[in-house]
Amino acid sequence: MIVRIIIILLCLVFFINGCNSLISQFFGTHKLRSFEMAEVAEKGIGDADYVEITNARFEPDFVYQEAEEPGSPPIILYPVFAESSPDQTPALLAWTADFFDPCVEADTCIAAGTRTLRGVVRPLPDANLTGLDRLKEKGYSWEPPVIVINENEAPVAWYWNALMMLGAGLVAIGMEAFYNRKKA
Repeated sequence: MIVRIIIILLCLVFFINGCNSLISQFFGTHKLRSFEMAEVAEKGIGDADYVEITNARFEPDFVYQEAEEPGSPPIILYPVFAESSPDQTPALLAWTADFFDPCVEADTCIAAGTRTLRGVVRPLPDANLTGLDRLKEKGYSWEPPVIVINENEAPVAWYWNALMMLGAGLVAIGMEAFYNRKKA
């Protein structure tokens, strides 16, 4: 009986999570929102989860951070500036685990210049928080709360959220049908 209740509760959690993400993707915070970097530096990004920021200025400085937890990938963390930002005060931080390893030794992972930044607003993994301290040691400072973007990431596709809802619903209904058939 307790196993059945736990499974039903887990199905409910998966169903609600899938439904919430599906609704957010089409009508809420998971929908792609575009900003100018100057606007981000001045006002922030509000509750947006998936952003495209134009006119973001990059400097060739970054921090390579090995994961502190086994199985987690290493990342590079780098500051992103508005055109009017002072050189040591980034408007936001970006990170990625998708980079070519030799660029770390060659110190060429981030090209200087202005470009568009697209990604998901997501905090740094706990295994990589020391990267923030290493950026501060390099002389960078920012006002909390700092916006951190996982560059080139996108929210989970809508069909995976729909599949999560459907699967959870089918497991819950199937379990109840099996239990009621067995009882009869």
